[in-house]
Amino acid sequence: MGLAVAVPGHAIDGLEPRGVTSAQSESEVVEAIRTANDRGEAIVVAGGRTRLGIGDPPARYDRALDLSGLRGIVEYEPDDLVATVRAGTTLAELADALAPRKQRWPVEAGLHDRATVGGTLASAAGGPSRLRYFHPRDWVIGARVVLGDGTTVKSGGRVVKNVTGYDLTRLWSGTFGTLAAIVELTLKLTTAPERTVTLAGELDIATALTKAAAIHATGLPIDALAIVAGEAAQGLGARGEVMLLVRIAGPLAAVRRLGRALREIVNCRDVGNEVWDRVAALPLESKWTARVAWSPGATPPLEFAGYSAVIYPATGTAYLLHAIDRSTFRRVRESLEALEGYAVLERAGPDYKREAGGAWGRARVPLPIARALKDRFDPRGVLAPGRMPA
Repeated sequence: MGLAVAVPGHAIDGLEPRGVTSAQSESEVVEAIRTANDRGEAIVVAGGRTRLGIGDPPARYDRALDLSGLRGIVEYEPDDLVATVRAGTTLAELADALAPRKQRWPVEAGLHDRATVGGTLASAAGGPSRLRYFHPRDWVIGARVVLGDGTTVKSGGRVVKNVTGYDLTRLWSGTFGTLAAIVELTLKLTTAPERTVTLAGELDIATALTKAAAIHATGLPIDALAIVAGEAAQGLGARGEVMLLVRIAGPLAAVRRLGRALREIVNCRDVGNEVWDRVAALPLESKWTARVAWSPGATPPLEFAGYSAVIYPATGTAYLLHAIDRSTFRRVRESLEALEGYAVLERAGPDYKREAGGAWGRARVPLPIARALKDRFDPRGVLAPGRMPA
């Protein structure tokens, strides 16, 4: 079994575990979870810890199970565009391993030098790539996990194919380690584009939203589209309060054509592609972050004027980066939920979460179903009890 030691950096909402178990193999993960069952302990699974604080404060937190040492490529089939990797592998390590064959896993999450493959799926991490490549689970075709009772389960496979019935691999996405500890994932890959260009325009927020809607409505194959507003934009070097960012990628000739078409819609300049790393990291570095969402393609219910925010208008998602008072946040949440949207507190203190009505707001999975899944996969409630509605 891995070492049980006191390691800083695993606190959640002011709660510190009594110790941290660092696992470097699947067998050590199994042993750690079975031991927690035997002792009646509650554990929280951690990796790069970039999204560890998302959710309500744990009801109990005895031990952290650190999987950051469970890393490396298990199998890589470049001709099939498939790779199997251990869950603690960082996105940066994965990118470096795939780069010599000009391939990539097209999932973007903030702080890629720390964010792990397993954590990216478990937390359903968002980012600039969502516009073109959708959800991280769409790029996972197989998984090995250890359930809350210590049972190892394999789902999916190492071949890209259609399946009949429920794809259990997709279930682990967005469960934040409350049902299982992900130990290995088989990923679907793409070829890296020949050319990538990022264009930036500096506008007021109303014009930026209008121009973004116009760009999306053209149907052009945009790779990423974001609006960064307020202090966040100035941190990116914007000359004004709002920066509209558009990324285009593909064959060189196609990128040139797209660039000309975009410049007819909005006045913009070329900037370095590394700006997207900063955009993706902003919600993870802010002291307070709320993720809000509305129906994609609809007019955002928030005007965003005066907000420091990262907005992905084409996917109907935004991250508010400066704390607002609790009553205002509750009104924002209620207005979004009335339109089938949501507002999740990703980074906030425990008092704020409690007084705002919890981190998650209205449950999007019916509670009887959530409880049934928890009872089935984690019958003794050892995995992050209280973190999600169940």
